Amino acid sequence: MPEPTETEPAGPPPTPGLRPEHPALTAFRQRTRRANRIWAAVLAAAVVVAFVAVRLAYAHGEITKVSRASAPAVSAVPGSSPAQQLSPAWHTDDAAATGTPYQDGIVVTYHQHTVNGRDARTGQVRWHYTRSDETLCSVLQQDSSTIAIYRRKGNCDEVTGFVTATGVPKFYRTLTDDGSTAAASFPNVVMTVGTHFVHEFDNAGGLDRWDWTAPDGCAVSRALAGNLGTLISLDCGSKHQLVLRDLIQDSTKWTVDTPAAMVPLTSSAALTALDPATGALYRYGVTKGDAVAAGQVSGAPATGYPAAAASLVATNAQQQPIEFSFAGKLLAISADGTVQWTAAASAAPSAVTAAFVAVPVAPGAVVLHRVDRGQTQLTVTASPPPADDAGPVYPVGAGLLFTGPGAGLYR
Repeated sequence: MPEPTETEPAGPPPTPGLRPEHPALTAFRQRTRRANRIWAAVLAAAVVVAFVAVRLAYAHGEITKVSRASAPAVSAVPGSSPAQQLSPAWHTDDAAATGTPYQDGIVVTYHQHTVNGRDARTGQVRWHYTRSDETLCSVLQQDSSTIAIYRRKGNCDEVTGFVTATGVPKFYRTLTDDGSTAAASFPNVVMTVGTHFVHEFDNAGGLDRWDWTAPDGCAVSRALAGNLGTLISLDCGSKHQLVLRDLIQDSTKWTVDTPAAMVPLTSSAALTALDPATGALYRYGVTKGDAVAAGQVSGAPATGYPAAAASLVATNAQQQPIEFSFAGKLLAISADGTVQWTAAASAAPSAVTAAFVAVPVAPGAVVLHRVDRGQTQLTVTASPPPADDAGPVYPVGAGLLFTGPGAGLYR
């Protein structure tokens, strides 16, 4: 009687309609089953490690230092001329953004770590953005974009852009500039100025227009952005220069020697600069920078000018551009570079329209001067006088926003 033979245990019955698995494939599966289990365990462990690493990075990363909230847009405050007598509506210890702090129904203010978008009517915070690990160098508002520049490791180089109406972030970027900077905003442009550089980038998307470095041995004294270009004053030891850069393109139009570290006054209606020691005013040609004496400014102070500034321009009754500068007084400078008229001022001019320019003259007092002749159109009095009146004033509907060091609305 033949010996019985060992056989493999029978597998599951074949599924009707399907071909049975080939014996070789079945044997392969059996041989690799243990390796597949090991591989699955290794993969699961890797996923766990990656998850833990992400959680640790999140727990210690910059994102945990950010607190923010956006809000639906509010309606703008209807514009009209200020009333002659104004009363306080609201006040904040925050500083007002430079440029144009009011736009789209929002007044932009800031304090140490936080940017606030406040309802212009009530002063209540509608949106905010806070970085608890970094302090603010400056905040600017222009063309419905709010730009916050934070200080990180001693450099004013961390930039966040927001939609002014809602506080929704538009862009984030890190500048390559080192050190502290002064900043100013001109339509569509943010300009930062350091000891050895001037940098301009777009305020809508944060893209660079250009980043210019001063020549060796020279330091940037001041810079002014305007329609005709960016006028830069250089102190090069015993020598001094003025440089005109294109506002948009990365190009230098001209460089000229000057008798002193000049103060750029205008760069839209005309290119003018002041010798702060003598009060001599010069006009410079747009094409070659040829200098022409344009007058004398009496009592011009040698200090107090901003390192970074932007042009303020209106047109007179004859549709001629008039540019306004602050040099110990209000200077109205025409397109030929001459001073049309002057007026007393206790702070920089701010509200400029085709009809008038608003100038603070005393605590709680603002004079609206006619653009064409400088005559007083209206004197606005805020009662009681605001605590914050060292800075420019800005129109908000029929009211005025007083600034410096805090901000307060009167209407």
